Amino acid sequence: MDTNPSFGQTNPGFGQTNPGVGQPNRRLAAVMFLDMVGYSAMMAGDEERALACVGELEKLLRAEVPKFGGRVVKFLGDGSMAEFPTALSAVRCSQSVLQDVESNNAWVPVEKRYSVRIGLHLGELVDRADDIFSNAVNVAARIQPLADPGGIAMSSFIYSQIENQLDLKGVYLPPQKLKNIPEKMRIFLVEPVGGDVTGRAIRRHKPFATKVALGAGAAVVAAILAYYFLGRHS
Repeated sequence: MDTNPSFGQTNPGFGQTNPGVGQPNRRLAAVMFLDMVGYSAMMAGDEERALACVGELEKLLRAEVPKFGGRVVKFLGDGSMAEFPTALSAVRCSQSVLQDVESNNAWVPVEKRYSVRIGLHLGELVDRADDIFSNAVNVAARIQPLADPGGIAMSSFIYSQIENQLDLKGVYLPPQKLKNIPEKMRIFLVEPVGGDVTGRAIRRHKPFATKVALGAGAAVVAAILAYYFLGRHS
C-alpha cells in the first residue's frame, strides 16, 4: 500500500481515525468517480451488450481497486465511487483500470467496445455506515465529466501530490467553475489511453495553453526590453 506524508500514517481498518464518542469519523483520502461513456445510447441500441459491459466493469473494479489499497464504496448504475489512502494509489489504480478496459476492447468489435471517464479529488471524508460523504465527494463527482473518454481529470490537490512521482502527459485547464462548488478549481487532464502524443482532451484545450505560454513569454520579453532601453537612457 502506498504511503504519503501528506496523508499521515496508514492505519489498520483503512483510514480509521478513532473519533471520540458521538463524533463522525473524518479522514483525508482520495476519491475516484468513474462513469461509462455513452451508456444510455448503448442501452437504447443493445441492452444486452450494455448490461454485459456494466458487469465486466464491476468485475474489473472489484479486482483492481483493492490491489492499490482502495475500497469500492458503491456502484452507481454505469458508474462507481471508490476511495484510496493516497493520491498516488488512486492515480495508479485509475491508469490500470483504463489500460485494462483498452486491452479488453481489443478483443471485441468496435461497435461493442466501451470506454470510461475518471475523476479524482483529494479531501476530507466523513464515514457513515458503509458510505462516505463530504464536499470532496461532490467535487470528485463534478470533475469526472471533464475527462475525455479513456482519460482522467484530477484536481490540483491530486496532481500536486504525484507530479514528481509519475510522468503524466496532460494539461491544466483554465480554472473551472463546477456546479454547486463555491470556488473555482484547477483541473489537470491526463491524456486518454490509446491517444496520440497530445490526445483529444489536450488538443481541445491546447489553444488556451498556448496563449498562456505565449502571454508569459511576451511579458518576459517586454520586461527585458524595458529594462534595456530604460537602463540605457536613465
